[in-house]
Amino acid sequence: MATTINGSTGASQIQDNTVSNAKVADDAIGIAELSATGTASSSTFLRGDNAWATPSGGGVTHLGTMTTTSGTTQTITGLDFTDLNFLIFVVAQVSHSDTGGSRKLQIGIAGNADFAVGDPVANGNCSIGQLIFDLRSNIGHFPQSPGNTPITSGSDFVGGGTGHLRYNIGTNLRSSSSTSVSCSWESSATFDNGKIEVYGCK
Repeated sequence: MATTINGSTGASQIQDNTVSNAKVADDAIGIAELSATGTASSSTFLRGDNAWATPSGGGVTHLGTMTTTSGTTQTITGLDFTDLNFLIFVVAQVSHSDTGGSRKLQIGIAGNADFAVGDPVANGNCSIGQLIFDLRSNIGHFPQSPGNTPITSGSDFVGGGTGHLRYNIGTNLRSSSSTSVSCSWESSATFDNGKIEVYGCK
């Protein structure tokens, strides 16, 4: 049954599933006039069921940079893993100044203790690689080159080894809504070069 609407714009009719109204001005209906549930924002869209929702598709987000030019530990805080499936750590020429021996790089996830990954790195050399960590299984893979000096210009091809990380098996790290990642060297060696870029993948 049609409903007649009378107003300053003149009479119009709204029928089920049909709007017949040539009198409504362009751009006159805004977000506030909609009956949709949820919250409208720059990161949501209006679904067919009349609800504002966040897109469920994939994507890669840069979570932060751990600058490894000084100190013994670097940390990125305030992270939310609940919408992520993978973490990617890009280790870019990270080295230490400990002359007492070779040290392994250590990675900590979701506030847990740093855990050694890859092969030991001698003083004067650096670690280059990518740790890809699955937050559903808590297993990661770290292809790494640990035995080359950092370069400051140009390009270089380096070989390396691989390692696997089994970290807090049985713990659901995807439930971490306000958490952190960290890095350090074995034996509290001091960082003196490089950085680790951290990304989250949906």
